[in-house]
Amino acid sequence: MRMKTIVLASSAAAALALSAGAASAEPNGWYGAIDAGYHMIDDINAESSTTGANWNYEVNDGWAAFARLGYRFNPNWRVELEGGYRSGDIGTVRAVSGTQGLCNLTPATGGCFSPEGDIESATLMANVIYDFGYEAWGIRPFVGLGAGVNRVTTDTNGNLRANRGATFTADDDSTEFAAQAIAGLAWAVGDRTNIDLTYRYLTGDASFASTTVGTGVGATSFGEWDGDYDQSHTVTLGLRYSFGACLLYPSPSPRD
Repeated sequence: MRMKTIVLASSAAAALALSAGAASAEPNGWYGAIDAGYHMIDDINAESSTTGANWNYEVNDGWAAFARLGYRFNPNWRVELEGGYRSGDIGTVRAVSGTQGLCNLTPATGGCFSPEGDIESATLMANVIYDFGYEAWGIRPFVGLGAGVNRVTTDTNGNLRANRGATFTADDDSTEFAAQAIAGLAWAVGDRTNIDLTYRYLTGDASFASTTVGTGVGATSFGEWDGDYDQSHTVTLGLRYSFGACLLYPSPSPRD
């Protein structure tokens, strides 16, 4: 009886030791993620196809958010489908040369300030991501590339700088090819869960139509504007969760 008890206790202890020594690995397969953070972009340079006017549209820093659905093939390679949004209130609008550009909607005797409006971006991208190192690192750097489309919505109105009696309006959007570079750090906080600190650099084009109402200096139709949505930088913090079944890797047995 005593011997049977010792055998059972030994078996239970061995099972507990094996269970304690087992390491749980992040599963391959599908995962989902959400990210939110800070967005900034250089001035958007656009040229009128009608008059050849060239203006810089300043976009104030704003916020960005992303949702991702991905698939991990192995501990290093994964792919994602990513939807993103980048906000951007319009700041100053000035001509590259000369006195033209936009002011806020005020009487002709008022000061010239930034016009009302915003330039917003909605993207749909396919990303390829490479995770450096091994799961045992805990914190792993990653890099990636993405390609897809960027829908840029331009909505603004104001008076011409050189003719405060003329009103300029743009309310249009365009969908163009875009590409992005990705870099970041992933911190494993659980068997299925990572916190991602991600930097994205987005580049692409944009265009929009405009109308001008009024008479006098410069009060002509500028028509379609062609420009860029370039030098876009976002930094986000995100939560990534794996849906697949976790795998258990037992720790190596100690040598005698």
